[in-house]
Amino acid sequence: MDETFKFPLLTIPLRHDRHVVQARQRARDVAALLGFEHQDQIRLATAASELARNAFRYAESGAVDFSVTNADPQVFVISVTDKGAGIPNLTEILDGRYVSKTGLGMGLIGTKRLMDHFHIASDSTGTRVECGKALPATAPAVNAASIKAISAKLAGGSAADPFDEIERQNQELLKTLAELKEKQDQLADLNQELEDTNRGVVALYAELEQHADDLRKVSDLKTSFLSNLSHEFRTPLNSISSLSRLLLGRTDGELSEEQEKQVTYIQHSASELSELVNDLLDLAKVEAGKIDVKPRHFEVNDFFGALRGMLKPLLAGNSLELIFDAAADLPTLYTDEGKVSQILRNLIANALKFTRKGHIRVTAEIEDGGWVAFRVADTGIGILPEDQERIFEEFTQIEGEMQSQVKGTGLGLPLSRRLAELLGGSLNVESESGQGSTFTARIPAHFGKTEIEPLAPLLNQEATGAPILFIEDNRETSFVHQSSLKNSNYRTVFVANIPESRAAMKQMSPSLVVLDRLIDQKDCLYYIEELRSQGYSGPILVVSVVDDAKSAIEAGADAFLAKPVPPFSLLNVVRELIEGAPSKTILLVDDDEVTRYLVGGALAKVGYRILEAHGGREALRLIKDEVPDAVVLDIAMPDMNGFEVLREIRKSLASKAIPVIVHSSRELSNQDRKLLLDSFTFFYPKQAFSGEGGPRGLLQVLESTGIGL
Repeated sequence: MDETFKFPLLTIPLRHDRHVVQARQRARDVAALLGFEHQDQIRLATAASELARNAFRYAESGAVDFSVTNADPQVFVISVTDKGAGIPNLTEILDGRYVSKTGLGMGLIGTKRLMDHFHIASDSTGTRVECGKALPATAPAVNAASIKAISAKLAGGSAADPFDEIERQNQELLKTLAELKEKQDQLADLNQELEDTNRGVVALYAELEQHADDLRKVSDLKTSFLSNLSHEFRTPLNSISSLSRLLLGRTDGELSEEQEKQVTYIQHSASELSELVNDLLDLAKVEAGKIDVKPRHFEVNDFFGALRGMLKPLLAGNSLELIFDAAADLPTLYTDEGKVSQILRNLIANALKFTRKGHIRVTAEIEDGGWVAFRVADTGIGILPEDQERIFEEFTQIEGEMQSQVKGTGLGLPLSRRLAELLGGSLNVESESGQGSTFTARIPAHFGKTEIEPLAPLLNQEATGAPILFIEDNRETSFVHQSSLKNSNYRTVFVANIPESRAAMKQMSPSLVVLDRLIDQKDCLYYIEELRSQGYSGPILVVSVVDDAKSAIEAGADAFLAKPVPPFSLLNVVRELIEGAPSKTILLVDDDEVTRYLVGGALAKVGYRILEAHGGREALRLIKDEVPDAVVLDIAMPDMNGFEVLREIRKSLASKAIPVIVHSSRELSNQDRKLLLDSFTFFYPKQAFSGEGGPRGLLQVLESTGIGL
């Protein structure tokens, strides 16, 4: 605005208090002559008065200039200048953060709010404040001639008496107060009207809530009726179907050709009625919100394979080709596989009914935002545009050339749409009469979310060692496995089934796969071959309640452990499979389970393979089968004492040189020591293990035997 050409109107020097009053009066007079309304005249006069008062109060001199710009729109400009010391903390003042006892800055903030344009510049040489307000649209344009006329009128006016100006200001204030009182009265009336309206709205909501309750009760009654009716129908229908099968099977004698035809009709009718009952029951459950979504991870290729086998009988007797085609980049889905299967079965069965020749193609592809689109496209008779929404209405069947030849309940498509919506998706159709139809079911790849999240979270994220993938469907067993490896540095990843494992294998390259043989009551040894075919060359450990190591090894596993897995066996086998070399084996012989747990945990943690025996006879059997590298032996045991066990160890040629560490809380006499004294026997009392020596002392003893790590 500074660079715009301005028409000067009037300048008032600020050298006395009355000049402040004059600035207010002249600002109002100029505003009136320029065509401003009464309220704007008061605003402009107030702004000029505040700026002039500030200049005179803090700088003791200055000037007020009135002008009009020639821009579009034209602006009435009030400029106030002084040669004072400047305004400190100007930014804080304009932001409203500066607090002054003298009120400094309040006039500036008020003026800024009243005006359309505001600019201030202040330094140690003085201050210049420029504010302005656009001329009303109804006011005549200002030019050199009109400026001359306005200046003449202003020059002809007399100087204002301060008392007259104050009286006039008081009148303006009284008028403003009266207007405010009128607006307050109007606001009170409006509030009362709103309060009355709110009461009406509340009453309306209460009525609507009552209607909603009534509708819910009706819906519940309908659902209850359909559910009870469906259940009551099922028993006699099952009986009819069973009796029909008995008759057609000639259980009680031969049937004539006519009787066979009649019984076959009965069986078909019972089957159709049973299908209607099932659809009604499913619809009732969906409407009542009593149907549960049971999401699980599954692969689309496996899902299509099962669906193909399920629908194969429907293709018997016709020349149609049923094609399944899944995109290569499909993720592992996490949704209700059974309900997706029900949707596609209904769509495919419907396509089979209305397609004479050609093919039915079932496809799946990933779409943006984490959606998967299942499409069932046929080369059938098609659907007219006006009927494409009607087919999703319950019990609706479209009249057509093939409608009389096929039978249906009219519930399959409505139920499929409800199921798709239940899974968070949608079901729509695109079709042209005579050109076939394409039904598209879009559902989230991950139930409850539109973005696909990574599967298989890391359970020990602080570990930095080799990653291990556990495939285990039992939570308690997973917890035991996790506890067995918690003191190791291995990164463990747990999944609950084969589809989750496939997803995890896309995200990681495990150093070891630990496979539970029985998952979801299925033998999963087949997955070993699948892993190998997909390029996994690492070791595979099979664990199972079925103690059948031979089958696991023949299927391609590298090792086998029977459930329940002993506490230290899992860590031992995992370490051997990952590191590729057998660990040195320590046999713990002690009837106290706590001692075996503490000593075994300390030794397993540093890398020893641990075997456990709770008595002497079990120890001798393990020594014969396993031939450990060392034995940690307790003396006092119920079946055989340590002396007897040691005697048997030294008798055998295969075990006579095995180092034995006597680990007992019993005080050994000189005679006991003589019995144990040989070059392969060492002592480390339990008191030392639980005292200052601790596990480190036991490890030092092992090192002295020559089997240190």
